[in-house]
Amino acid sequence: MPAEPPDRRTARAQWGPVSWSYTAGDEAETARVATQLVTTTPSVWPGYGRLRLRVRSMRDPAALDRLERMASGPARRLREENYWRTPDGTWLCCGDRPADAADPALPRHAIGHRYGWWTILHDDDSGTEQRARTGDIVLRALVAAALSALGGLTVHASAATGRDGRAIAFLGDSGTGKSTLALRLARAGGCFVSGDRTLLVPGPGGWWAVGSGLLPRFRWGTLEGLGLATRVREAALLRHGDGQCRVADLPQTPAKVVFAPAEAERVLGVRTAGCAPLGKLVVLSPAEGGGVPVARAIVPEVTAAAVRAQSLPSDAGFLAWPAAGRSTQVRDIAGLAEEVAGSALGWDPLRQRAEEALGRVLMGFPGGAPPGWRGAAP
Repeated sequence: MPAEPPDRRTARAQWGPVSWSYTAGDEAETARVATQLVTTTPSVWPGYGRLRLRVRSMRDPAALDRLERMASGPARRLREENYWRTPDGTWLCCGDRPADAADPALPRHAIGHRYGWWTILHDDDSGTEQRARTGDIVLRALVAAALSALGGLTVHASAATGRDGRAIAFLGDSGTGKSTLALRLARAGGCFVSGDRTLLVPGPGGWWAVGSGLLPRFRWGTLEGLGLATRVREAALLRHGDGQCRVADLPQTPAKVVFAPAEAERVLGVRTAGCAPLGKLVVLSPAEGGGVPVARAIVPEVTAAAVRAQSLPSDAGFLAWPAAGRSTQVRDIAGLAEEVAGSALGWDPLRQRAEEALGRVLMGFPGGAPPGWRGAAP
């Protein structure tokens, strides 16, 4: 018998222990969500102990009208939208945006959970791109809720794997070179896991670095330092225009350039992964004099203090994972610091080479860099 054709209305992927699917009546909407969120490398999380997340998107203006009549109570926020709750537990986007909202408003929609499915209701006149953008935000929030329920910590960090498949998470304030080092490590034969924020999740064999679902995004200084700026300006990217127009031809140059996973592979020359076992935590700080990066091992107490300082609220917002009856793995930050090796790196990402900084971090790290390591060619 001939094989059944794939269901193009459903996209599937996995971030760490969360196996998710997204189903829509519009194949173009599903394809857009998959392009933005499906990583290029299959998940290495073991097959047992996974959470199943099912999301579907449908148009139902009559249901939205009914929900709007019932919605009340204090507004709750998810990203740059405010929501009201209805008596049946559904959340309706109320249209009142926070004063600090920057992105374009999402069209009217609602989010509800019934019988193991999360459902996003849309108006009839919402377009494919608008529905996909809503689905992207809601799906990432639900993954964050599930990971938080499993004891995951959200930290201000970028993460990538080396050639041995274990991740290094780079923690630090903005401008300390987190994304630069993660991208450089990934381009040397590993995978890019996450940029700007990472979830540290207890799992099989220890702690894991799990991508938050935020697409890889880099400042121009990072791209220029790695010799990638010209290539990026010539690229057509989905999140800057419609995926057809070159970045160089846009009316306004983006401050940060955002890449879908497949675009990261095509333009940046780097594979993407949703998760990896965590091998090391590196705390970044500005260089303190001298002309070379300085790396040193740190004790667990110092690592724990750095993790606490870089901890962030979960992206889940008000969406809670319905985990009744499931045991939650909880380990504190002190336990994380005891189990995972910590290093401190002082360097200047504007004046010092990422290759040299990484080489100093990787010395003595199993599967890391030998003396004279220079990484992949730019």
